[in-house]
Amino acid sequence: MKSDGKRARKLLLTVLVVGVVSTVVGIGTFSAFSSTTSNDNNSFAAGTVYISDNDANAAMYSVADRKPNDSVQKCIAVTYGGSLPADVHLYWTPSGSDTLSQYITLQVDKVTFSGGTPTFPSCTGTGISIASSSNLFNANMNTFGTNYAGGVSAYPGSQTQWNNGDTLYYRFTLTLQDTNSANGGQTAKTTGAHSFTWEAHQQ
Repeated sequence: MKSDGKRARKLLLTVLVVGVVSTVVGIGTFSAFSSTTSNDNNSFAAGTVYISDNDANAAMYSVADRKPNDSVQKCIAVTYGGSLPADVHLYWTPSGSDTLSQYITLQVDKVTFSGGTPTFPSCTGTGISIASSSNLFNANMNTFGTNYAGGVSAYPGSQTQWNNGDTLYYRFTLTLQDTNSANGGQTAKTTGAHSFTWEAHQQ
């Protein structure tokens, strides 16, 4: 009899468990009203800062045996191709062999042309003349800035920022000063192989 009682209790518990499970499944089966909406095709892209020039990897100048008051003048075009408005600063990187820049007057001008634009690195051409110029720097070359913070800034036209497609011409005039200190005797003084850099920062 006791064995039958245990079997009966087990059977009852089984029925109860099955009933609870069925109830839970039933709750999941019958859902309430629902609705959704979505916002599709989202994307996120960074803006760009990009600057280039027309030198085709050639130096603006490479001169030797200059005498006092001799000058060299060259022009280069810088173009901004970024999508974000930017500031552009110009600076130079002297080489370790620089012994002459302290005796060179460097003049940098922002220039515009009429009648066309010259081919790098010239500042002249048939029917081409300078329509306007604005001085950016005029002092001893060795005092020219050597990083972005110390460089000179300029903007195309009357703008206060560089925009995509803007181009600006820079004219460089280097003049050897009339001082015997620039005379190196048997060993010529030189600026070494230096570089000019235009660096653009997003505004």
